[in-house]
Amino acid sequence: MLGFGEVLICAGVVVVLVLGGAVAFIAFRKANPPRPPAPPGQGPPVPAPTSRSVTFFLRFEGREDEQYVRDLAQRHGALRSATEAREAALDVVRAAPTATHVWAGPASEAPHGPGVARSGLPGGVVLGFQVHATTPMDTVADDQDLGAVVARLRQIAAWTDPQFAGAELRLAQASVDAQAPPLVAVRKDSRPGHQLCAYCGQAFLAHDTRCPNCGARASR
Repeated sequence: MLGFGEVLICAGVVVVLVLGGAVAFIAFRKANPPRPPAPPGQGPPVPAPTSRSVTFFLRFEGREDEQYVRDLAQRHGALRSATEAREAALDVVRAAPTATHVWAGPASEAPHGPGVARSGLPGGVVLGFQVHATTPMDTVADDQDLGAVVARLRQIAAWTDPQFAGAELRLAQASVDAQAPPLVAVRKDSRPGHQLCAYCGQAFLAHDTRCPNCGARASR
């Protein structure tokens, strides 16, 4: 049977262990705070779907851009080889930074092919570009990210002959009632080679020193 002194010693050891554990737990929680719950409706980013056939729609405004796109579509009226598809993709890459609205996704979601897109916007020109590959390729997770759209087009521009299975580039009709992919406005800050004016928010070429919209000096 333990004596009174031994009982006190055991009790003291237990108290020390409990206090030490509590201190260690508090220190751990401070160093590793619990992660706050995600806001309602906001989960992990949805990955871009993959497909062997991908369709791009890009809308342009302005006399010069519209004429450039019309000439581009006429120049690439028939794409019969990987070389011609690469050249068309490069021309689309050159035009894309000034696009105002886009859609990019599996061709199965564009029932009318590259010829019809859904948009209620007046004027402008819509370019449709559909490509078919021999292996699945990524599409775009966020159509508002014009940089991501251009990145996919650059990948197509680097195709080799074994990857090519077909392509079509043409001017697309835009209709608010069409059963076709809806065009979405691109984020201005996602335009490759562009900067945003700190005063009026207009996007303009990165090498310009003044905003063509309000005349403010570029903030850099």
